[in-house]
Amino acid sequence: MSNHIEITAADFHERLLSGKMMFLYFQQQVSPTISLFLMELEKSAEALQDYGVLVGKVTCKKEPVQAYCTDAKQQHRAFLFRGGKEFLSFSLDTVFDVNSIVAEVLFAILRDEVKYVHTDADLLTLEKAAKGKKDIVLGHVRSLGTQEHRSLMETAYVYGSKYQFILITGGPVLKVNESSQLSRVWFVHCRVHGTVTTPVTSERCPLTRMRTALSTLSLHTFLQLMEAPLVVFTVHQKKLEWLLF
Repeated sequence: MSNHIEITAADFHERLLSGKMMFLYFQQQVSPTISLFLMELEKSAEALQDYGVLVGKVTCKKEPVQAYCTDAKQQHRAFLFRGGKEFLSFSLDTVFDVNSIVAEVLFAILRDEVKYVHTDADLLTLEKAAKGKKDIVLGHVRSLGTQEHRSLMETAYVYGSKYQFILITGGPVLKVNESSQLSRVWFVHCRVHGTVTTPVTSERCPLTRMRTALSTLSLHTFLQLMEAPLVVFTVHQKKLEWLLF
């Protein structure tokens, strides 16, 4: 099955010189664990292609690439190449299925755009920096590499220039933001601080929590809703009034 993503040593060097992004595994041996990983790797190829990432496998016995086929330790890692050089390597323990592969690769690509915070002080610093400029999408996922993590990264790839994305997986910041074992998303209204429904009473930006389960579709819908005007029906006036954030 993984033959569909197999590339030659010549292909590797050609694409490396072109500077294109590649997520590659250099196979030195065959084992049940590796076979399962290669099946998941192939599943991720189509998904990552949408983000400009070539997914491939180099079979070392047929196409030896000296830097990656001679060290036994390399068989337990997959590699992301960007800008003509190795950008990051991943233990196979962290990229074990299609969701974790897509999530971790996009997280690596977006490492300068998606902030990873642990404390409420860190979050406050980012809120202050965003005030009057950008709204924030704050996402809590149970752990990295999950379907929820993938959904957040896929959305950040599309909306990253419009919103500041912040990722949390636990820590003190959750105690301030409705701690829960569930994956959650909050929209932090920093671009326009204070609204007709939320007066300016503190240095913090107002929060709106997404109430549906976290998926790429639900998050996209939620962000569209946050951009729309709030409609309130006033019975006495018998008309619709638009309350704009």
